[in-house]
Amino acid sequence: MTLLRPKREPMLLRTGARFSCEGDGLCCSDVHAVGPLNEEDIVFLASISEEAIDRHEDEDAAVLMMRSDTGTCVFWSEGGCALHAKLGPEMKPSPCIQFPYGLTATPTGGRITTQHRCPCRTLGTRAPVSVDAARPCILGSDAEPKPDHAVEEPIAWSNSESVPFSEYERRESAVIESLVEGQNLARRLAAEPFPKLERLAWTQVADEFREFSGPSRVAAAARWFGDALGYLIDRRERTERDRPWASSFERAQRRIATPEPPNRVFGDWLADEVWALRWTPFGSFAKARAELVTRLAVARRIAAWLDISNPEHDNVSAAEAVMIVDVIGSTDSWESVQHAIAEQ
Repeated sequence: MTLLRPKREPMLLRTGARFSCEGDGLCCSDVHAVGPLNEEDIVFLASISEEAIDRHEDEDAAVLMMRSDTGTCVFWSEGGCALHAKLGPEMKPSPCIQFPYGLTATPTGGRITTQHRCPCRTLGTRAPVSVDAARPCILGSDAEPKPDHAVEEPIAWSNSESVPFSEYERRESAVIESLVEGQNLARRLAAEPFPKLERLAWTQVADEFREFSGPSRVAAAARWFGDALGYLIDRRERTERDRPWASSFERAQRRIATPEPPNRVFGDWLADEVWALRWTPFGSFAKARAELVTRLAVARRIAAWLDISNPEHDNVSAAEAVMIVDVIGSTDSWESVQHAIAEQ
């Protein structure tokens, strides 16, 4: 059997994915360490301001500097991005141009993916994601589509079964379609939360996230995540109650005319997690489903806490919870958990 290599073209879209930038500004905050910046970004930003670039301790990668008082980019204000306003969108750093898009190269083409770390992606009236809108955002310096992930076949469906990519696509399409409907999400994924971990305990995972320190929004998100884990595992009390991202979600709340049910917010996020195929380095799709159902349980717990103060806008609470679990899902700490999940 001839195995197909991953390719970037044609660009492929997930049905139902939507995004319209409304200027909520969450992507310009320290909930994303906005970066890494490439050398061209660094030279350009340094020519504008010596305070525009930050380098995290013990890391070589440069990122955009965030204000200590607001946790937002030094170029951001309530009027939006100063670089965008004065120089045009094409002059923004490459990570800013790309957000929220990504590209996964697969044997049948490049899958356009989206991150759910901004209410502009998760809430309100949004245009369908299109190739024309996404393509300029995911081009590399050679003007060719630049994948941030690549997948080869065969695909591990479970610990005991691998399938050609065409067969994986056939099975996956039914899963994604049911997730977008927003009903019985855990059942659609056919998995249970908190699967067995190898050389690690869920109580340890909860402790690690609860102990994140500092005023950054990422640290706050980690503490919310750890609190939810701790509550679900052994009913521990919450430690984190601040919502440093509240202003962005409250701004989004004011523009929403027809709220979506929370399960559609959760299902849209899960569908993108499956579509992006970023789970492939950690094992089989069965293992990925168990990991996703675990983060779904955490997101629902966080949303329930947020609903206490805002019960009429449970879709906003769901989107805010998704933002947290989406951010945490890309951290080194959570990647260690993904590796530790026992094969299903």
